[in-house]
Amino acid sequence: MTYESGFKLILGNKFFIFYTMNDVTQEDDKSKKQSTDEEMSFDAVDLMLEGNLQAQINYSMVKGIASALDEKAQILIQAEESFEPQEDETFAQVAMPEIEAMAQAVTEGCVNFSKIRFWEACETAEVAWEESKDLEGKVIGKMPYGNPLEKPREGNRLLANLKQIEDWLREVHSLHEKNGMGWVSPYGCPEDGQQAYDNRLICINKIANIISSVEKNFDF
Repeated sequence: MTYESGFKLILGNKFFIFYTMNDVTQEDDKSKKQSTDEEMSFDAVDLMLEGNLQAQINYSMVKGIASALDEKAQILIQAEESFEPQEDETFAQVAMPEIEAMAQAVTEGCVNFSKIRFWEACETAEVAWEESKDLEGKVIGKMPYGNPLEKPREGNRLLANLKQIEDWLREVHSLHEKNGMGWVSPYGCPEDGQQAYDNRLICINKIANIISSVEKNFDF
């Protein structure tokens, strides 16, 4: 049981005992919180890349790219979750300019996403701790290490967002096929629509190739 410092219960010398128990408990709580914070601050991949400075720097850059992409993707993801369609319209139809812009940023931007490795684009390991104990079995130290996961998780969501962008873009493309080539032209011009259709198909293929390259790249 934890007592506050001002808790008064006089029963012989037990007040002193309660007060001491309170101090120890608070110190233990602080120690546990500090230990938990330290454990959460480690990155499993950084631990696995220990000694490879170039790979560590590159991984830090990829994390920054993943964070920037996820920030923009989350805007569309949350918008889709709260989307209320009018008649037969779909989210992909309403958000088509934003979807195509995001896809073009991936395929035509300054970053070559196809060079990103699988373990950089999702979570393939978690932090585990190797404990050192004294002769009495008490833990006197812990050393973190990267423990590979049997099934990868989304992690920084870079790969997950690439797949989401591809799905959205394919949905837009399907709507274009369904509604005819003049659908995206402000003048209903089939020639303009055909050009947009062809350009989007190229973009879809590029994203599909990027995803395939990432999923096959396990190099360190």
